[in-house]
Amino acid sequence: MSATHYRKKDATREQIVEAAIEVFGGKSYLEASISEIAQKAEVAEGTIYQHFKNKEDLLFFIPNERTNAFCEGLELHLQGIQDARNKLAKFAWYYLYFFKANPDYARIAMLELRVNKNFQKTNGYRLFRGWLKTVRDIIEQGQQEGSVRNDMDPVVIQELLLGTLEHYVTRWLLKDESWDLFEFREQTIELIMNGIKPAGGDEAKTVADSKGAAPGPNLYS
Repeated sequence: MSATHYRKKDATREQIVEAAIEVFGGKSYLEASISEIAQKAEVAEGTIYQHFKNKEDLLFFIPNERTNAFCEGLELHLQGIQDARNKLAKFAWYYLYFFKANPDYARIAMLELRVNKNFQKTNGYRLFRGWLKTVRDIIEQGQQEGSVRNDMDPVVIQELLLGTLEHYVTRWLLKDESWDLFEFREQTIELIMNGIKPAGGDEAKTVADSKGAAPGPNLYS
């Protein structure tokens, strides 16, 4: 087949994926239908089935598109930063920034995919988790530099960081994005950074001083 045919096919698939993100993000996966996605994408339902086996296959494909965008943005934001602690602080900032800027995808990733066992068997999941190596590499760099405590497995530190960030994004979504996800980012990042610094290490803060800042919103009210 011609290159033009493949470009057209890729463009149609991208159109379908963008529509699916909007539909899945606007309501739960169970409530969404292929017909709604087709209408949003302005294609026939049969066209969707030419690209995806079913609704679940379409859902699981979404990270293929968004993970690349996340990784490209992360690489860009980490450029020029040399020390590991500032890289980790920048990663935490970028993570919140990315999901705040993509709330429909955030709902899909946090409320649908993250808790779906079937998703963990897909290529989308491998891509979704693939950028974790970047985080682990930064942590290991910090341990070698002496700026990150080396008495803990890098995976433990990684899960502490990501677990905290995922929790905040999830609570933000469950509260219908009713407060600013960035409102408490400096305090959150600083808390994490202080938790992973070596005993007796530099007390200097990695992010801007937040002393005296107003308390963040009550996530559980």
